[in-house]
Amino acid sequence: MSGRSREELIRQDVTDLHGLGYAQELYRTMGGFSNFAISFSSISILTGAVVLYDYGLAWAGKAAVSLGWPFITVFVLCIAASMAEIASAYPTAGGLYFWASRMKNKRWGWWTAWLNLLGQLAMVAGIDYAAAGFINATIVDKLAGGMFNTVEVIPGILNGQLVTMGVILAIQLAMNIAGINLVAVLNQVSVWWHIVIVVGVVILMTLMGQPDKSGLDLFSIRPMDTAGSWNNDLRFVDLQYGAATTYPVFLAFFFSLLQANWTYTGYDASAHVAEETIGARVSSAWGIFLSVAVSAVVGYLFLMVLSLHTPDLSALFPATLDDTTLPKASQYYFGGGVAVISILVYNLGEFLGNLLAAGIAIAMWFCGLSSVAASGRMVFAFARDDGLPASGWLKKVSRRYRTPANSLIGICAVAFLFTVSAFVVGGGTAIVIVTAISTIFLYAAYGICIYLGLRTTAWLERRVWSLGRWSKPIACVAVLWVIVLMILFSFPTSGNISWPFMVGAVALLAIYDYAWARSRFKGPVIHGGEAELTEIEKEFEHAVEDLSGG
Repeated sequence: MSGRSREELIRQDVTDLHGLGYAQELYRTMGGFSNFAISFSSISILTGAVVLYDYGLAWAGKAAVSLGWPFITVFVLCIAASMAEIASAYPTAGGLYFWASRMKNKRWGWWTAWLNLLGQLAMVAGIDYAAAGFINATIVDKLAGGMFNTVEVIPGILNGQLVTMGVILAIQLAMNIAGINLVAVLNQVSVWWHIVIVVGVVILMTLMGQPDKSGLDLFSIRPMDTAGSWNNDLRFVDLQYGAATTYPVFLAFFFSLLQANWTYTGYDASAHVAEETIGARVSSAWGIFLSVAVSAVVGYLFLMVLSLHTPDLSALFPATLDDTTLPKASQYYFGGGVAVISILVYNLGEFLGNLLAAGIAIAMWFCGLSSVAASGRMVFAFARDDGLPASGWLKKVSRRYRTPANSLIGICAVAFLFTVSAFVVGGGTAIVIVTAISTIFLYAAYGICIYLGLRTTAWLERRVWSLGRWSKPIACVAVLWVIVLMILFSFPTSGNISWPFMVGAVALLAIYDYAWARSRFKGPVIHGGEAELTEIEKEFEHAVEDLSGG
């Protein structure tokens, strides 16, 4: 690939896309680093790992980081490697939906698409809801002097955090519609922003960090019980939320893994922007794998330095957590970044601590921008083959910017409404509802594609990024972990009511499938031969020239 010019690579990409039946409607301009950057930003170790740091701490103490992060990393690297192989065979927008359809049939593709879409919606919702909370706490509150997150704009329906989320989504939507070049540049900035913040935290905490006063061992599983003290019983932990009042400590440790596993979502973004990437077969594959690998190292350094300099936790959180105080304590048990902000301020003082916390808030915004971009492409690709209600509107591409503008509008609007619904139903548990749903649905889609890769062989001849003889063993490990996490994160712990939503969503999809999709959905559609596809592309080029006055 290194011996070929940019123009030659683009021509080959367009030829590959024509071979899959699609015209080059989107603007192909992203390089390999930009492709990696969108997945790295979507993972964003300064989002998931920060938002759910409190949650992991509550369920397993510091072991959620010291043991949980590397444990999850091994499995996620297997999943990413298996997905990278398939991505190199089918370089299309939407990625997983097309993979499943081609490897098996349209039925598998339809279900994969919907699982991926629901996961993408919940991911955008979770990221931007968390970003809004963090931006309010670290920037808005400092400027306005108040606690905007808890302001009741419409009691029980809309609070300050949701208002800020709406503003964030509107800005991200406008930037995404404005063109992939802008998003690509911002994603590259995001990579360096994440690294600078992490390096800054690691260096400053190492040089200026205060002694650890938590009383927690780094590698001991020590959940927090309902009385606000850290449990010393190595067999059971008393956490009176969900279907049971006590859990074995080893199971509590597995519940804490939501922190790491939700962080490792969104790396399929590299596949979703394949039609806008130069050298898509190789670049998308490496983008998927390297985004996870780099995040693993950077994320572990960041989380470990936080865990080595923890203040007295009893001074940070309520002494008792009963049903009446649960909503007030939900920032601790159900995420929100309170522990991370407190740790930074404890070690670095008010100014530096809050300054770095504000930097983390901006990193979350970058994460949301990338997630909106990837999700919009997924919606566009599925709508292009008439797989969604209002597909005729959703599949339209902006003639001026050559971006899937309507799909981007749709994903942002539904993600916001979804978050409002989660807030109305779950209150303080909203963040866990959306994070658990996004993790389960996204990984269900990942798992289906890897499973189909194990059961079929035609795609193997198309791949250009290969694991060789390790391909099947790694894929088996990947599928096994997907099954485990779907059960684990569906468990009704910590007030998490996501499992009824997931059961209801699958039931409604089954009805929709039986009533409409089974007979009407055609799967990936060949949009024409070489001449027809080329003509479509010329129409876009002429439209851009006319709009620019050329």
